[in-house]
Amino acid sequence: MPVVHVNLIKGRTKEQKALMANEISETIHKHSGAPKEVVIVTFNDVDPDSWAQGGTLFSDK
Repeated sequence: MPVVHVNLIKGRTKEQKALMANEISETIHKHSGAPKEVVIVTFNDVDPDSWAQGGTLFSDK
């Protein structure tokens, strides 16, 4: 059973996550042959002050 972890800066809606989960599941199914129903997608919402890129917190961008 494929498991996909998605890390995102907080702020996506439930509807956006549902669309992403569906498309990710479809892609895994298409390329691996695993039934879509067994694909697990988890979302990790990260506070902008807990994530940095190039030494700068996202909350400071």
